[in-house]
Amino acid sequence: MRASTAATLLVGLLAPFTLAAPTAETALTPGGFRVAANIHQIPSGGSLAHVGSEVHVFSANGTVVHKVTPAATKVKAAVSPEATGWVAYASWLNTGSSPISSFTTTWKVPAVPAANHGQTVFLFNSIEPNSGDAILQPVLQFGPSAAGGGSFWALATWYLVGDQTFFTTPVRTTAGSTLNGVITLTSSSGSLFNYNSAFSNVAGTTLTVTGAAQLTWATETLEAYAVTSASDYPTGSTVFSGINLKLASGAVPTVAWSHVSDTADGLTTTVNTNGATNAQITIAY
Repeated sequence: MRASTAATLLVGLLAPFTLAAPTAETALTPGGFRVAANIHQIPSGGSLAHVGSEVHVFSANGTVVHKVTPAATKVKAAVSPEATGWVAYASWLNTGSSPISSFTTTWKVPAVPAANHGQTVFLFNSIEPNSGDAILQPVLQFGPSAAGGGSFWALATWYLVGDQTFFTTPVRTTAGSTLNGVITLTSSSGSLFNYNSAFSNVAGTTLTVTGAAQLTWATETLEAYAVTSASDYPTGSTVFSGINLKLASGAVPTVAWSHVSDTADGLTTTVNTNGATNAQITIAY
């Protein structure tokens, strides 16, 4: 892909859009407030499949339990002056001919924030397609969301596509636990790609998605909502380490991470070690 084309595509991915105000009919996700009727919990051991224009939800025994037709819409949450949405992150866009075959990240669960005002903090690694209308992400969450939650840390894998949202049953975790967020391309056929995402060391967080668009934009992200002060965040920093990206061709891509900070609110993203092998990125609160 020519540099000019890649630049245009990246601008499209990063373009801000208006975040709908929460109402009684919406619920919070790692993609902002979304229509509650379009948010679906995946049965234990279940999976998702794109079938034509629909997404089918399967139970563990392969029975279709739900069918939806996503309407096209961007999924990256907007950022406002009130530090809402993606407030700090690093990213890399794969513009090569070989798709990303695996994306792994290791980090530790922080201490719970000193204050609890009903705020929500999401930390995750993720991949989106070129269109920006989907995202696959193993997510660490503090606070409430459509998946539940409260004044504790919990883990779930989320898949947002168009206006539809899917998540695995949250699993509670504790400060100091090591997390291995993994997104893997399991196979592909033409323009259809099959992925698996999980915290590889935490049972019950695996989500398989088949027939999806190719995922190209990798991120390490802090996303937050209803934050009123610095004490609503964990203290110190979160270090995303062991960041490894591989391509289906077997090659290791040349990666230079771009990064975004919210310095006005004291949030910074630092690329400590660049590249696709054992990279390290720190988000400080």
